[in-house]
Amino acid sequence: MTHTVPGAAQPRADDRYDEFLASVRDRFAAQVADDVELFTVDTDGLFEVFLGELPPDLLAENTCGTCRAFVRRYGGLVAISPRGTAESVLWRGDGTPPMYAKAVAALSEVVENRPVTSVFRSSDETWGVGATDDWTHLSVRPPGGLVFPAGGLYTARQYAAAKRADRGTLERALAEFSIEIVRKAVALLRTEQLYRSDAVLGAGTWLLDLHEQLAAVRGKGVVARRQRENLLWLATASAPAGYCHVKSGMIGTLLADLAAGLPAAEIERRFAEKMHPLQYRRPTAAPTEQMIERAERVIGELRAAGSLGRRFAKLADVHPMWSPVAAPTPRADSVFGHLKPAVKTGAATDLDVDPVIITWDKFARTVLAGAERIELSVPEAKTTYGAMVTAADAAAPPIVQWDRPDRRNPVTWYVYVNGSPAEQWGLRPGEFREVTAVVAHPATWHVEVDRTRREQSVLFALAGATDTTYTKGAGFFPEFLSGELHEIRKTLEAYAKDAVVADRDDAEVCGLLVSKGGALNHTFRVTSGGIRTRYTLDRWD
Repeated sequence: MTHTVPGAAQPRADDRYDEFLASVRDRFAAQVADDVELFTVDTDGLFEVFLGELPPDLLAENTCGTCRAFVRRYGGLVAISPRGTAESVLWRGDGTPPMYAKAVAALSEVVENRPVTSVFRSSDETWGVGATDDWTHLSVRPPGGLVFPAGGLYTARQYAAAKRADRGTLERALAEFSIEIVRKAVALLRTEQLYRSDAVLGAGTWLLDLHEQLAAVRGKGVVARRQRENLLWLATASAPAGYCHVKSGMIGTLLADLAAGLPAAEIERRFAEKMHPLQYRRPTAAPTEQMIERAERVIGELRAAGSLGRRFAKLADVHPMWSPVAAPTPRADSVFGHLKPAVKTGAATDLDVDPVIITWDKFARTVLAGAERIELSVPEAKTTYGAMVTAADAAAPPIVQWDRPDRRNPVTWYVYVNGSPAEQWGLRPGEFREVTAVVAHPATWHVEVDRTRREQSVLFALAGATDTTYTKGAGFFPEFLSGELHEIRKTLEAYAKDAVVADRDDAEVCGLLVSKGGALNHTFRVTSGGIRTRYTLDRWD
């Protein structure tokens, strides 16, 4: 704390407090530049540690209630490295004025050797009080990414409390399911012998990675134990929604079956039964009156009532990985640019050979890039047709896992569990129907690696296809919703069953859905360089 003397009065001897404060703020800015996860340790007696190491002539000047409150609230903030070491984000002796260096070094040592007590969150845009009257105090200004949004479903304190509970839940699961059991589960999921295993593989690999991180810390002493504790805190803070709740998820079911030594056939049967699309993350009973009241409060607090309205998607709503070669845009000064040129039919020559048998993976890598036109040979039998839907109100708050306020993406899709006939979608079996876009799962549009592995599915949008029998439902499914809506999923499921997705007849992103682990054997006719070649996708990869 320093005192600014007004007017022409003589200033007191320079205690270089401003340099000390600047060093604290510089240290903080450098440590949180990447919006790291912050944690806190017990701050009892921390201000006394600071005062106890100051030179006597600075003691009275720094004995300040405002600064004491700052140290009590923020003085124990630490970041955790990938190795599990805690580093103070405020205190470091280097770069500190000499008269404060010893006190700051003492703070750093005490903070970094105390156990982490909680994830830290704050909605304040300034941490501490910068100045009161003529006095300057300890304070820092966090970057926007570290300011917990106010007005949401949880306060910063409630969020931190939930994370403390998550840590306990995760720690118990790690103790119950050994690294050998988790490794076996992940290996089994990767064989793809389990139905829809891709939906669970992300949680399994995350848990195995954490197990291996903890096992890599050698020793049983205080330092090693503290590293493992810190790694557990770091994993809890950064975990995707639901990952800490191992035992209540499908990965927990698989781990429990493996730990119990059930036969492989029984494990497969039980897994498939629970992963069935009509069962997985789907409520099995109607919501109670109390659940409906809670859902009303949650949606009200999130101001998300408008987010529940859905409509069928148009091509402009999606991010295709392929679309047909577009016609050239006419020049601004063109007189006849508005006229459509005659289309030459039969200009492409069919490659008169049997269809090329190819995997989707190779088709995507070697055929899509050069394809000028793609047509689907509409199958005779029922198959997995689906449609993409999106938010009716583009400005409504996000409710989908992969939708964010700073990067909107409210698109989801639906399919019929047991397939549907071509006629339902306005298609004729045996015809070649033009593909207007090839679209991967919406969860993958803005990320390089999708941790849930949902990228292993793709929709071929077909010209003129619409779900002609659709009447209601299918706007969203519980497994698509953001984590903060998990507690009201039963009410939302009941709502979605009767809600109508708007603009059915204007839909532009309906067609064939192809997924890893699903039935393929679909034939496409691809035009490239004037040659039409038929390809049959026989498997994913």
